[in-house]
Amino acid sequence: MRYYIALLTKDGGNRYCIQLPDFPGCATWSDTLADARLMAERMLAEEIELRTATGQIIPRPTAAEWLLDRAARMKAIPIVVAAVEPIADRVSVNVDLPAGLVERVDECARERGVDRSGLIEKAARLALWEAGRVDRGNAGA
Repeated sequence: MRYYIALLTKDGGNRYCIQLPDFPGCATWSDTLADARLMAERMLAEEIELRTATGQIIPRPTAAEWLLDRAARMKAIPIVVAAVEPIADRVSVNVDLPAGLVERVDECARERGVDRSGLIEKAARLALWEAGRVDRGNAGA
């Protein structure tokens, strides 16, 4: 999984502008700081889906040091945004879990702005990393 840095700035009103420097012209707005990450994730997912569908190249993430310097100059808030893997590369599975656990998973997912599958995927990647079965660079993926 790739991670990109989005830059948040506040416009003249009370809205936050979210830009993805790795995707020129890719920007959206959010009324609250709490929604900014979700908006950035949706924007990134849509941009990658569009570029994939049209055969365009998906840029590699720019070095964090360069973007952090740019954020400081812009007086922007940098946030890390995960790029979800394309649907074509994903497999749907059925998993039986205790009802109480599903409720807690859903609550935790909502708090983190992801869906149930995203939270379970992250937990699986962490478990594999702890077992030494994936690269350390993918632990947070």
